[in-house]
Amino acid sequence: MKKAILQKAVELLPERSPEIEKDLRFLYELLPSLSDEGIIAVYFRFWERLLIEDIARILGLSWNETNRLIEDSIKELRNGFLNNQLSARLLAA
Repeated sequence: MKKAILQKAVELLPERSPEIEKDLRFLYELLPSLSDEGIIAVYFRFWERLLIEDIARILGLSWNETNRLIEDSIKELRNGFLNNQLSARLLAA
């Protein structure tokens, strides 16, 4: 299921610069580290642009639980990016 959601997201994205392409490839590598609910919530929120209320209904969660899930998932993805950048800087040094 994760791969199907990610593939659909890739197909919907417009052409982009090599730098953005690199970041998106890394994002797709990080997404499977999230829970299934986290991936679904992020996908629906940012690719399908659904409201948190609608995502909550789909997942069977409250608005607050869904908002927290999205925030936690974003934090996890952000930390993955930061760790990757730190690793790259350490290797370059």
